[in-house]
Amino acid sequence: MYRNYFYLLRSVKDISHELIGARITDVYSQEKDKLFFNIPNNEFPNRHLIIDTNPHSTSIFLKDVHFKAKKNFMQFFDNALNKKVHNVEIAENDRIVKFNLGETFILFSIKGNKTNIFYSENLNEVQSFKKSNNDDINKDLKQIFFSGSNHPSIFNRDNAISDLNELKKLFPMLSNEIKIEIDFRISENENSIWNIFQNIVREFLNEDIRVGFSIDLQKMMFFPSTFKTIITEDNYKDFSNFNDALQYYSASFYRLNAKSNFKNELEKYFDTEISNLSAKLNNLKIRIENGSNENLYYSYGNTLLSNMDSLKKGMKEIILKSNEGTDELKIKLDPKLNPNENINKYFEKAKDEKINFNKSVELFESAKQKYNTLLTEYDYFKNADTIDKIEYLYNKLITKKENIIKMDSGEKFKYWLYLIDDKYSVYIGRDSKSNDYLSVKFAKQNDYWFHARGLPGSHVVLRVENLKEVMPKEIIKKTASLAAYYSKAKTAGTAPVSYTFAKFVHKKKGMEPGKVLLQKEYTILVKPEIPQNCVLVNE
Repeated sequence: MYRNYFYLLRSVKDISHELIGARITDVYSQEKDKLFFNIPNNEFPNRHLIIDTNPHSTSIFLKDVHFKAKKNFMQFFDNALNKKVHNVEIAENDRIVKFNLGETFILFSIKGNKTNIFYSENLNEVQSFKKSNNDDINKDLKQIFFSGSNHPSIFNRDNAISDLNELKKLFPMLSNEIKIEIDFRISENENSIWNIFQNIVREFLNEDIRVGFSIDLQKMMFFPSTFKTIITEDNYKDFSNFNDALQYYSASFYRLNAKSNFKNELEKYFDTEISNLSAKLNNLKIRIENGSNENLYYSYGNTLLSNMDSLKKGMKEIILKSNEGTDELKIKLDPKLNPNENINKYFEKAKDEKINFNKSVELFESAKQKYNTLLTEYDYFKNADTIDKIEYLYNKLITKKENIIKMDSGEKFKYWLYLIDDKYSVYIGRDSKSNDYLSVKFAKQNDYWFHARGLPGSHVVLRVENLKEVMPKEIIKKTASLAAYYSKAKTAGTAPVSYTFAKFVHKKKGMEPGKVLLQKEYTILVKPEIPQNCVLVNE
């Protein structure tokens, strides 16, 4: 309601004593729709009167400290410079404010999309802030009566109005909130409708201004603290000065808009995450229920090994009795491979099947835990009754979208990111080029670098955020396990992993992608696995 006529009257009342006698030293614009008047005093040489002509945020307010931009500004109303403000008036029954500068004046006219600021030395020479048909404002000025910031005479006169509809016709600027308040006070038999209206106007002009979030209306409210029909959250604030109230309201309003966007983003986040996790759980469940083909592939490999003499390159399949019994096995072969290669292929498939099946079980348990946590968070979101709870959940769940990281070649840097114990970030390269970038460009000199010793695998970097903290040995061990897992050693019971500080990792010109030199290194023996409390952040 801060744009309501009555609060415009209050703003004129509150700023008049600050402006009268002050001199205008500069008039310019450096933001769309806003005009800045430098009106200094002894205490605040950079004090500005700021008038906002945006139809959705029209306002007048004083800012004690504001600095003009060094460029990208435009000067206005040069003839107004060095003139003093004699007084400030407001049109009776219309949202037009007049700053009298002796024989000249500045006019702020609030007319929806035609809201504008004018400067005139006489009614025949009018300058405007925005493009305008100045004939319209000239016509208005000849018909409008201006009065000072004290209670305008139209509200003081005796009136026999006893019906709310009559009051609406006489004062079309009545907002819905004011009408509801009048209706309520009538029902309470507080007084006659005219006396109620006069009391409300006085409250607009004199009582504290309350700024708070209305749960019923789901928006920030700006209203007299005496109103009985507007209920806000308990963290409202009351102000005796309109200027202070408006600046607090503006900050809160934009903060609320941001939170509204938070709510929309959270809704999309939960829809996407719940849908994706449900599909993932169903697929993993089917995979686990179908069981592992590890024994079948070992059976194929052993049977082929026992009948190696029957195998020839170029065969697409062969039917043999299994080593375990009399069952016949129809085994597919790769015609491009020789007998040894086809046999080894099935032993490799058996090892991979074991790893993939165990990984499916691990992923199912991890996804199930994440799904249950997500449902709890979604329930919290649905029952959040304050904007602070929405903001808390947003900061917790919605990570800031980072720019896509590109390598020197312009290609995207591909990596897996794990979080250990909800604290330590581990980056794992997904191909040779990304390994190089991770090790030589991305890693900071005091980060830890890992690689499975003597075997092909991903380069792994453990990010060190706090240089004063000694990295726990358990975190180093868990990171080494990840490095072993993302290498050819992943099927081994244990595997050696080299690690060192990233500053000791170098690459010479001409070296193959993924190859580096270590100035010094340490070795640790670990089990290749995804350790407990180690969560994959990106897919």
